[in-house]
Amino acid sequence: MDRDRTPHRPNGHFGPALRELRLERGLSLSALARRTHYSKGYLSKIETGGKPVNADVARRCDEALDAGGALLALLPPQPAVGSARPPGDGDEAAHCPYPGLSAYGTEDVGRFFGRGRAVADLVERLGRRAGKGPLAVVAPSGAGKSSLLRAGLLPALAGGPYGHWPVAVCTPTARPLDSLAHALAHATGAAPVAPGEQAPPSARAAALVVSLRVSEGDDEDGAPHTGCVLVVDQFEETFTLCDDEAERRSFIAALTGLAATGGALVVLGIRADVTGRCLEYPALVPVISDGLFALGAMSPDELRECIVRPAMEEGTELEPGLVEVLLRDLGTADAAGHPAGAAPPGGDPGALPLLAHALMATWRQRTGHTMTVAGYLAAGGIHGSVATAAEALFTALSPAEQLAARRLLLRLVRVGEDNEQSRRPRGTADLLDGLPDAAAARTALDAFVAARLLTVGTDHVEIVHEALLRAWPRLRTWIHAARADLLLHQQLASSAREWEREDRDPALLHRGTRLAAAREWAAGPGRRDGELGPVETDFLAASAHEEDLRRTLVRRRARQQRTGLVVLAVLLVLAVLAGGVAVEQRLGADRQRATALSQAMAARSAQLATGRPEAAMLLAEAAYRTAPTTEARSALLSTQANAFAGRLTGHTAAVNAVVFSPDGRLLASAGSDRTVRLWDVAAGAAAGVLAGHRGPVRSVAFSPDGRLLASASTDGTVRLWSVPERRTVTVLTDHQGPVRAVAFAPDGRTLASAGADGTVRLWDAATGRREAVLTGHTDEVLALAYRPGGRLLASAGADRTVRLWDPRTRRSRAVLRDHSGDVLALAFSPDGRTLASGGADRTVRLRDVATLRRTATLAGHDDDVNGLSFGPGGHTVDSAGGDGTVIRWDVHTHLPVETLTGHTDYVLSVAVAAHGDLLATAGFDRTVVLWDLRRSTLDTAPVTEVWKAAYDPAGRTLASAGGDGTVRVWDMARHTPAYTLTGHSGPVYDVAFSPDGQLLASAGADRTVRLWDPRTRRSRAVLRGHDGAVFALAFSPDGRTLATGGSDRTVRLWDTATGRTTATLTGHTDFVNCLAFSSDGRLLASGSDDLTLRLWRPATGSRAAVLTGHTGSVRGVVFAPDGRTLASSGNDGTVRLWDAPGGRPAGVLTSHTGSVRGVAWSPDGRTLASSGNDRTVRLWDPSARSLTATLTGHARAAWSVTFSPDGATVASAGNDGTIRLWDPDVRHRTAVLCRLAGPSDALRWRHLLPGYDWPGACGSGR
Repeated sequence: MDRDRTPHRPNGHFGPALRELRLERGLSLSALARRTHYSKGYLSKIETGGKPVNADVARRCDEALDAGGALLALLPPQPAVGSARPPGDGDEAAHCPYPGLSAYGTEDVGRFFGRGRAVADLVERLGRRAGKGPLAVVAPSGAGKSSLLRAGLLPALAGGPYGHWPVAVCTPTARPLDSLAHALAHATGAAPVAPGEQAPPSARAAALVVSLRVSEGDDEDGAPHTGCVLVVDQFEETFTLCDDEAERRSFIAALTGLAATGGALVVLGIRADVTGRCLEYPALVPVISDGLFALGAMSPDELRECIVRPAMEEGTELEPGLVEVLLRDLGTADAAGHPAGAAPPGGDPGALPLLAHALMATWRQRTGHTMTVAGYLAAGGIHGSVATAAEALFTALSPAEQLAARRLLLRLVRVGEDNEQSRRPRGTADLLDGLPDAAAARTALDAFVAARLLTVGTDHVEIVHEALLRAWPRLRTWIHAARADLLLHQQLASSAREWEREDRDPALLHRGTRLAAAREWAAGPGRRDGELGPVETDFLAASAHEEDLRRTLVRRRARQQRTGLVVLAVLLVLAVLAGGVAVEQRLGADRQRATALSQAMAARSAQLATGRPEAAMLLAEAAYRTAPTTEARSALLSTQANAFAGRLTGHTAAVNAVVFSPDGRLLASAGSDRTVRLWDVAAGAAAGVLAGHRGPVRSVAFSPDGRLLASASTDGTVRLWSVPERRTVTVLTDHQGPVRAVAFAPDGRTLASAGADGTVRLWDAATGRREAVLTGHTDEVLALAYRPGGRLLASAGADRTVRLWDPRTRRSRAVLRDHSGDVLALAFSPDGRTLASGGADRTVRLRDVATLRRTATLAGHDDDVNGLSFGPGGHTVDSAGGDGTVIRWDVHTHLPVETLTGHTDYVLSVAVAAHGDLLATAGFDRTVVLWDLRRSTLDTAPVTEVWKAAYDPAGRTLASAGGDGTVRVWDMARHTPAYTLTGHSGPVYDVAFSPDGQLLASAGADRTVRLWDPRTRRSRAVLRGHDGAVFALAFSPDGRTLATGGSDRTVRLWDTATGRTTATLTGHTDFVNCLAFSSDGRLLASGSDDLTLRLWRPATGSRAAVLTGHTGSVRGVVFAPDGRTLASSGNDGTVRLWDAPGGRPAGVLTSHTGSVRGVAWSPDGRTLASSGNDRTVRLWDPSARSLTATLTGHARAAWSVTFSPDGATVASAGNDGTIRLWDPDVRHRTAVLCRLAGPSDALRWRHLLPGYDWPGACGSGR
C-alpha cells in the first residue's frame, strides 16, 4: 500500500501538530515555505508558538501537507476575514507587525529588524566599557534608542556571556532613586538594602550600590552571576522631570558607582539634545567623552529591512512600489538616485516613530494579505498618518470630551525654557483631578488609550511618544498657545515640591514679583489647563499668608514707633514720617505689582509673536505702559522682527486666493463669500467689491496690463472684470462643474481655466471664445501656471500629477508623477528655469524645467501646501500651508529663510509683489495679511552668512561682508541691494568705510585686504602681506592708516594712499579677531583668541598695555566716542568695560548666553549694543552697567552689530543670512506699532486678549 492517505490527526496545538506532520512528510521548513508562499521564519514561529496562526496559513499548510483537513480542525474559531479591516479591531493590535508610536520591547525581538549592525557594535562596545563606567547611547528623539536597547541589546546579551546576569530596566521619572531601587529589586529578586525615604539622597544612592553587591549570587536555576545588566532608558527625564538637584546628583553617582565597580553593565539611553546638560555633572563628563555610542540614521538598506521583514514574518506582502514611496517620503535617495533635498542617506533620523505609525496604519488598510500604496496614502503617509489618526479621533469626540482631551493632553506635556517640549507622565488620579467633567475626561482618556496615542501603566499615564507632540498640528498649536501658562505652572509646582521636601521651610516661599505672577496665573484663564494640586495650593496660600504677615509686621513696627513718644511735636513729626512710610510702602507695593504684571505681559507678548502679531504688539505696548521694565522694552522693540504689515478684513468667509496687480498698487482677493475684493495696497484699505458669482470664488488672476481680472468659481463660471470700471465684461460658461483655477498667458491674449471636470480650457481673453480643451487629467485640475514667455503651461490636480502643455500645439509635453497626494499649487520661477509644485503630501518639489529632473524636495509644513509664489530673481519660493504658516525657502540651499505666522487657520494662498518688498497671504480665517519683507530686514540672496556690516559716514549705504566672498552694498533709503563687489576668493570677514567715505575696505579668507572706490564701484588696491586669513580691519580717524589683523597673529598698519605696510605689530599668541582706533587716533586696540586685549600706539608701533580678564576668545572691541572707555566682547559670554588711559577694568556686563560676537557704541555714547550666538542683540546703559533691552529676531547667531551715524538705527548681521535693522527709540516704535496693530478699543482688546484688562487705547499716556 502507498503512503497512508488517512487524515492524520496529531494531538496538541496547531504548532506542534504542524511540525510533527511536516517531519512525517519529510519536508524542510524551506520546502514548506515555498509551497505555502509564507516565509520560513514565519512558519518556524508558528511551530514554536511564537506566532498565532490564521485561517489562510492553516489552509495552505493543510493543502501542502495533504492533511485532509486535520490541521484546519485544530484551528481555533476565526472571525471572517474581508478585504477591509477596521482600524480599532483588537485582533489587529495583537497581530500588527509594527508598533506604531510605541517602542519595540523585548517581546518584539522577532519583528525588530534593520539594526543588526548597530546591535553588534553596541554589544562589542559595552564589553569594552565594562568596569569603566556607564555607556551612553545618544540619538535624537525618534531615532529608535528605546527599541535598540529593549528589542536589540537585551536579547543579544541574553545569548552571550552575560546571559545569566539579571536585567533591570528603568526610566528615571520624577523620583529616579525610587525607580532605580524598584528596578533592581525586581531584577535581583531581593529588596534593596536602603534607608527610608527620609534619608538623604546620597545615603539612599550608596545603599543601592551596596544592595546590588549583596544580591550577587546564584540565579533561580543555579547558574552563578557576578553582576547585573542595568538599562536606564530615557535618561533625559533625570533633567526634565526630576527637580530635586540632590536626588539628581545622587542618582548619577549611583549609576556611575554601579558601573565603575564592575558590579553592573550600565547603559544610558540619552536624547541628543540633553548631552550638554550631562556635561554640567563631573561624573558624566567621562561618560560623554569616553563612553558615548552615537546612534545615527538608518541606511536605505536597513530601512528596507525594517519595513519589509516584519510584514514577511507575519505573512503579509508589500505591493511593488510601496517601499520606494516610503523611502522617498522619508527623505532618502529617490528612485533615480538623486538626493532628496539635503537629507542624509537615511533621511531624518528622528522619523522612525512616524514611519512605524504609517506602517501600522497601512497594515490596517491592507487588501487581503497585501499592504498597498493606496492604503498608505489613505492613511496619510509618513508625515500625516499620526495627525490623521489623532485628528479623526479628536473630531469624533463630543464638544465636552474635546475640551477634556485638550486639558488632559496639556497636563501630559512639559515645556522647557528653550522652546522644547517633552512628555510628562502623570498618575491617573492626578491627571483627572480637578477636571470639571469627569465623565467626559474619562471617555476622552479611554479613546486616546484605545488608539494607542496614550499609554497607561499600573500607576501612570503618558503620551506614547514625543513624535506626537511634533506631528499633530492641533496639539502643537495648543502647546504653543499655552506655553507661558504651562511654564509658569511648572515653576510653581517645582517650587512647591521643594518646599514640601524641606518640611515646608518658609524661606522657600514665593514673594514679591514671583508671588504676584503666580497669583495672577492662578486667578486667570491660563489655570484651566493645569489645576493646582494640594501641595501647590498650600504653597501658594502659605506664600500669600507669609506676605500678609510680612506686611502686617511692617505696619506694626510703624505703629510701635509712634506710640512710645510723648511730645506732641515729636508725635507730629513721627506721624508725618510714618504716613510717608505707609505711602511709600503702598506705592512700593503698587510698583512691585505693576512690575510683575509688566513682566508677565511681556513674556506673553513674546509667546504671541508667532501666530498672533497684533495681539503681541498691543500686549507689548501695554506692558511697557504698565511699567517700563527691561522685559517690556525688549518685547516692544522686538516686535520689529515681525514682518507683519497689516490685516485686511471684509470677507465674510474663507479667503481662497490673493494676487497683486502687475504694478503692485492693487491687490485682489477671492473668497468663499462669493466675492472678489480689491484693495489699495499703499493705504491698506478696500478699493472695491466685485459681486456676481453664485458660489465660492476659488482663484483670481490679473492680466499682464492690469486692466482685466479673471475669477473662477464653484458655480462653474469664469468671469472677466474690467478693473478700472469694476464691472463684469464676460462670463465664460463651458466647464462641466466647479472651476478651480485661472491664469493669463504672459502676452495677455489667452486665458487658461481648469476645473473639477478634469479639463484645462483655453480662451481668447478679448472675445471670450473657447480656443481649446486640454484633456489628460483623470481627476479635478486644481492649479495652473504659465511659464514666463508663454511657451509652456503647467497644470496639476487631484490625480497627483503635474502636466506640461505646449499652448501653441495644445499637446502634452510631459506628465510628472512625483507627489503622493493631490497637487494643489504651481509656480514658475521668473527666469522660467524652475517649476515648483506643492500639495497634500505637505512638500514643495522643485524641478529643472529643461531636464524635468527634480532638484529638491522641501519639507517643513505639517499640513497641505496650498499656494506657491516665487520672489523676484527667483532666489526664494514662498509656500502657504494648512498649518497656518508661510515658509520662505532659499531656492539654492533648499533651506527655510523665514517662517511667517499671522493667520489663525489654514493659509490658502500667497502672492509676492513685483518689486519684491511686499507679500500677501490669504487665510481660512477670512483675512488677508500683508507682510513687509524689507521694512526691518535685509536678506541676502542666495542666502549666505553675513559676518560684518558697516555704515558709510553719511548713513546712506551699508556694506556687508558675506560668506560667499562678496561685499554687498545696500541702499538704506530703499532697503535694497545697490551693488555687489566681487574679487575675494573666499569668505569676507570684515568691511569698513574710511572716515571721508572715499574708500571701502574688505578683509577675507584669501589673505588679502581690498580697497574699493564706492563711487566707481571698482577695486583701488589689493593689500597682500598677511600669511593667513584676515579677520579684522579699522581705519584711523584721519583715514590715512588702515589696521588689519588675522590668523597670522599680527596686526599690520597700511598707508591707504600708497597701499604699503608701515608697521607690523607682534605680541598676540593666537588669531587677531578685532580692531578699533580711539577717537583721537592715539591708541589702537586689538582682541585675540589668546584671551587678551592689547593697546598699541600706532604712531610708534609700540605696545601701551595688555588687558586681561576675558576667559574666552576676544571677539569684539570698540572705543567710546570720548575715547576714554573701551568695550570688549568675548566667547566667555561677557562684555567688559575698560579705562583705556589707565588700562584697568571698569565693569563687566553679563546677560548673554554663549559667545558675544559684536559690540558697538552709539554716537552719543549713552548706549552700548552687543550681539551674540544666543541670537540676540542687547542694549546696555554703560553708565549704570545695566541691561535696557534684549532684541530677538535672528534665526541664528548674530555676529556683528553697529549703529547708524545718527544713532537712529542699530544694524545686526548674522549667519542666518540677514541684516536686521532696529529702531531703539521706544516712542517712535510705539507709534509704528499702534498703526500696524490697528484699532485697540475695549471690544477688540477683549477679542484679542481675553483675560487681560483693557489698558486704554494703544499709545495713550501712562
